[in-house]
Amino acid sequence: MKADVAIAEAWQTWRALLRRPAYLTLAAATLALGVATTAAVFSLIDQALLRPLPFPQSQQLVTLGAAQGDGTNVASPLLFARLRELPQLRSAGLITGYRSTTNLSSGQAPVVAATVSADRGFLDTLGQPLAMGRNFSAEEDRKNGPAAVIVSHAFWIGHFGGDPGLLNRTLRLEGRPATVVGILPADFQWPIAFDLMLPMQLPSNPESAATNEFLVARMREGVDAGALSVQADASIKAALNERRAAIGENAYRNFADQRFDAQPLKHSFTSTSGATLLLFAGAAACVLLIVAINLTNLMALRAIARSHATAVRAAMGAPTSRLVLPALMEGALIGALGALIGVALAWVALTLMAALVPPEWLRGAQVRFTALSWLFAAVTALSVASLAALFGVWRGRGANLAHELVGGGRGGWSRAAGRLGRALVVAQIAIAVVLLTAAALFSRNLYSLATTPMGFDAAPVLTFSLSPVKTLYPDTAAVERQTRRFLERLARLPGVQAVGASTNLPTGSQLNMPVGLADGRQIGPQYRPVSAGFLDALRVPLRAGRGLDDRDRAGGEPVCLVSESFAQRYLSGNPLGQILHGPDRGERTVAMRIVGVVGDVRQYGPGEAPPPVVYVPLAQISDEVWTTLRDFAPLNYALRVAGAPQTYEPQLRAAMAEIDADQPIANVRGMDAVVAGTTDQQRLALLLVGVFAAIALLLASIGLYAVTSVVVGARQHEFGVRAALGAQPASLLRLVLKDAALQVGLGLLIGLIAALALSRLIQGFLYGVSAADPLAIAAVLAALASAGLLASIAPALRASRVHPMQVLRAP
Repeated sequence: MKADVAIAEAWQTWRALLRRPAYLTLAAATLALGVATTAAVFSLIDQALLRPLPFPQSQQLVTLGAAQGDGTNVASPLLFARLRELPQLRSAGLITGYRSTTNLSSGQAPVVAATVSADRGFLDTLGQPLAMGRNFSAEEDRKNGPAAVIVSHAFWIGHFGGDPGLLNRTLRLEGRPATVVGILPADFQWPIAFDLMLPMQLPSNPESAATNEFLVARMREGVDAGALSVQADASIKAALNERRAAIGENAYRNFADQRFDAQPLKHSFTSTSGATLLLFAGAAACVLLIVAINLTNLMALRAIARSHATAVRAAMGAPTSRLVLPALMEGALIGALGALIGVALAWVALTLMAALVPPEWLRGAQVRFTALSWLFAAVTALSVASLAALFGVWRGRGANLAHELVGGGRGGWSRAAGRLGRALVVAQIAIAVVLLTAAALFSRNLYSLATTPMGFDAAPVLTFSLSPVKTLYPDTAAVERQTRRFLERLARLPGVQAVGASTNLPTGSQLNMPVGLADGRQIGPQYRPVSAGFLDALRVPLRAGRGLDDRDRAGGEPVCLVSESFAQRYLSGNPLGQILHGPDRGERTVAMRIVGVVGDVRQYGPGEAPPPVVYVPLAQISDEVWTTLRDFAPLNYALRVAGAPQTYEPQLRAAMAEIDADQPIANVRGMDAVVAGTTDQQRLALLLVGVFAAIALLLASIGLYAVTSVVVGARQHEFGVRAALGAQPASLLRLVLKDAALQVGLGLLIGLIAALALSRLIQGFLYGVSAADPLAIAAVLAALASAGLLASIAPALRASRVHPMQVLRAP
């Protein structure tokens, strides 16, 4: 076909299509919904999973350590000392796997900054140059070396206003001077967001076996991660046998059964988001499939409407390309409009959901519509529209075209076309049922989580955190005095009913320490130094014995409380009076008498079982234990108040500044917000899958309405004859509704079977809810029955109101 002929054919087709704005708008809008859902999810996947890490030759970067089972691993200084010597590695570095808090003074009001510690090999191994300044020097990274700090780009802009003079300036961290030696680039990414990076300052021969770090290594050219894993495992097992006596029997047994491996560094960025994003992708693909079916029905109707003109052109000798081109040009225009509208909808959707997406999913970057997503949207829209158009051409080709002209040339769809239309509607309904079932299950899951007793009363409780400034409060006694002064002052605030402090709130974080049982077993339960009043402020119930009070001070008898699950799992008989051996100084332990049993709390969130917990008086922990704990977690205060917790924040800040103006506080929020944060991922899953299910139900209903309307139009003569022979309007109404109900019922059956077959894919996202939950299935039945009735009632009413004489007189 000549180019000028093709252009003329395309222009004529587009002009004819533009004269039918209702059809064009409906087709483009239908396609836009599918493009918007898939493009929005693809944009998230592109940012979270597909985009390479922003480091040179990032495919060579791996993490080494003890495998965690989710594609990640963890290391310790002891493991690092051994693994960095492997010949397969070009370089290696170590960084803490948790975020600490540091009190920062810089000539302004003191603030709390999020910090990590890394050795100088970490940034060298990543290979990313700093925006300003340099990496830590060998001297700064040495034990007790000069204090230095590297500032993140976001903190440099947000706190220091992007001042280039910050470089080489002295800040005060925990009351001690530290020199700013570098500023990270804007595109630096790490799974744990932080404000400041401090030198790790490891000793030359580290002995710590605690796996609280990430070991990042760059492999040499040609090295395979699988072979490196084998070598790493063998090397660590040999080191453990060599150092068994030095690291202690407990650490040796802990490591002996573990597997050590190498994992691509990218897994550390995607381990928390991959499964959920793939779930979203599956839901979006279901919506796109329904859109494709709906568009196919629309374009098949359009093809049949011009089937007579196509037959005339074929009879006059038009080649196949001339017969196919109009449909393809229609598809191209519909695809282009659908892509543009879909991109706009996807951009709006991403903007609205930006606050709901966990920052760690996108490596700390902002949610945005990526450039690759534009290409994806365009290809998706044009492909779906073109395939729908080609299907319409296929339905009208050869003998099929003649059959349609004989069977339905003047009346709409023939019986064959009607059967195909019904089959497509059934397919749409079945897919919609899969999404509706998933949405109903997620809704039930979120309700189950929201109504699960947490073991404490979160409202109305105000919480905040602080890390006692190390130079002002260097030991347990000083911290206990500060805590007591703060608690006494806060207790005097009007409306405060109870107040206390702990290293951890009762949910949303965790901290475990080794504890010995009377029979010699060593366990690692949750370990909670708390002040008197903390459990009362959160109304954690006392089940037996007494709680902690002012008697439990330094120098007094060491005591503790245990949770119910601890007593049931580890203690036989009456737990009161039994002895536990808690951490003290070095290898020594302290014998603690159990004086009370308290209720369980869901430390890991409502979807996890309550862990065993040991509560110890804050005043009775040793200086060595406190030095260890303060690097992992700040002190968290809880105030039970009368009224809305947020209204107490100004009084709280004023009271704290009155006692110690050099002690900043952070994370002022209601305890109910902390609890809600434990189900953020489930809320996001419900929101997206719920929206996708609603779109699917809407599109399936539109498809049912369209097919039912066309079938009713094609059977007008039949309905007129039936009416003339005495059929009542009600019987005609039932006839149409029965046909629609058959399609809905068949789609429902197929959809439920498919949903149950796919249930194992979402079972991991559910807590306390079965994939065959009867309430969820009942909700799907109700939604689908209502939608089916609304979609078919109007065509059914038209059929019941047919006038026999007008229909019979019609040509």
